[in-house]
Order: sequence, then structure tokens, then C-alpha cells
Amino acid sequence: MKHTSRLFTFLALFTLLPTAAHAASPVYVVAAGDTLSKIAREHQTTVSQLMQVNQLNTDRLAIGQTLTLAGVGVSDESVGAPPDLAATSDAKHDEDSSPADVKPESSDHKARITGDVVNVRRNPSLDAKILGKLHYGDTVEVVEAGDDWTKIKYEDDKHAYVSSTYLSSTPLPDLPEFSGDVDTASLRRLESVIQPLLNTPYVLGGTTTSGFDCSGFTSYVFQKLGVTLPRTSEDQFGGGKKISLDEAQPGDLLFYDALGKGRVSHVAIYMGNGVIVHANGDDVRFGKVEYMHKLYPFYGVKRYLDFQ
Repeated sequence: MKHTSRLFTFLALFTLLPTAAHAASPVYVVAAGDTLSKIAREHQTTVSQLMQVNQLNTDRLAIGQTLTLAGVGVSDESVGAPPDLAATSDAKHDEDSSPADVKPESSDHKARITGDVVNVRRNPSLDAKILGKLHYGDTVEVVEAGDDWTKIKYEDDKHAYVSSTYLSSTPLPDLPEFSGDVDTASLRRLESVIQPLLNTPYVLGGTTTSGFDCSGFTSYVFQKLGVTLPRTSEDQFGGGKKISLDEAQPGDLLFYDALGKGRVSHVAIYMGNGVIVHANGDDVRFGKVEYMHKLYPFYGVKRYLDFQ
């Protein structure tokens, strides 16, 4: 009888172990429109942590899929992170991000985020609650500029604050200067095509201004410039002229393996000065080559347009 009692006690404890572990890690149910980066941003974790904990080898999600949110609450006040740049395990932002050369000087205009991931706070203090995060290249509407903190319009026109260090009043990254003859008009045309497409939502298979995937975005931009690209990133990588990264110029295409399948699955447009623009899984936005290389295997550069 004693042996039976001990057996039941052991089985009861064993049964409770997974429940306790499950309770310690919150669970998220994937809804329509969710992406890994969106879930990571909203729950203050990282894409790499979500993929590792849930043993994912792709960033594609299914509606109703459950994800364990281990790593939630990663502190943005980690040692070495400059104020007020969010620290994540995906990249060493204190090494990647340079403060803006030009800070917003007046109110009632738009400014551009220059840090990889920047905290949005309720009040102008590092102790204030974090309302969300902005990413490199995002544009914000300035309400009141300051030396240390800038008041901006945030979701639903509410006011919030970001560090002035990571804001620039220039709407687009500066184009590089080339030696020799350059078709400046074509470079400006590239900018003018891309500018109204910023913040267009990511849609798998999307090829219009209602929503783009990565190769749908590059195809749309190049069509506006008079060049027809193959439809998928893998096929786009199969064409064009091979260029070294050191020789890349605005309009060149950079290719990555974003799905971890050992082949090209993502494409971005190079803008010069280490900056890209791409449909990144959330929307169309600017990014940094240096940051992308820390996230995904790099496959190379192809040129379909030559501005020199």
C-alpha cells in the first residue's frame, strides 16, 4: 500500500512539472497579420529568441499557432546600451548605431529614426514607461524638439518621447558621392519612387501599394524605373550582374537567406552609405547592411541598373 501511495505521489508531481514550466513562460496565439518581428516588438523580446525557444526554422506563422514567449521583458537598460537605444540580443546597438548628425530643430515636421531600435517613452526620462519601439528609417511627427528628448505624435495621435540623439531632420539617408560622371537624375528618381512606398504593409505575395513582400517591392520599384525583374528573390538573384559589396551603389540588390533554408529568400535595395530599403516582414522601411549581416546569411549583390 505504501509503495502504491508513493507511486501516485511521484506521478502527480511528474504531471505538474510541464504545467509549471508552461505557466512560467507566457503563450501567444498567432492572429491574422502577425509576424515574428511584430510579436517580438510588442512583447519586448527578439525574433532570434522566439525562433530558438519555439524551435522554428522559418519565420512564417500560421493563424492559431501558439508561441512560447520566453525572453519577454528583455531590459533596454542593459549595460553598454546608450540612452535611449533599445538593447536586444540580435545586435550590439552601441556599436552599430551612430547618433544623428542633424537633430530636429523645430516642431510640426517629420524626423527620421537613426538608431536600429529606439524606445518610445511616455515621459522624457529613462525611468518612464516604454510605450513601444521605433526602427531605423521610421518617420515620426515632431511636436516639440529638445536637446535631450523630443516630443512626438505616437499611436492614435498621443504624445510620447524619444531620445533626440537618434533623430534626424532629413527625410532620407544621404546618398553617397561618386567619383566621375553620375546620373544624379536617376538617383533622385530612385528616391522619389521609394519615398511614398515607405510604411506600406508587408503582404506575402504582395506586388502593389496595398502591400508588398520583399521581391514584390523590388519588382514594383524597378518597373517604375523601366526595368522588369523576375518575380521571386531567388530568381532575381539568378539574374543581373554580380557585384562585390564594396562596389555596391544605389539601386543594386542585396540578397539574404532570411528563412534559414540555405538559399536566397530575401532581397533589399541598396541606397548607399550602408543603408538598404526593403519590405522586411512588417512594412517597407530603411535598414542597415551591417545590422542585416548579423541577422541573416548574405548571398551577394546583383546590379540591374547602372547610374555611373
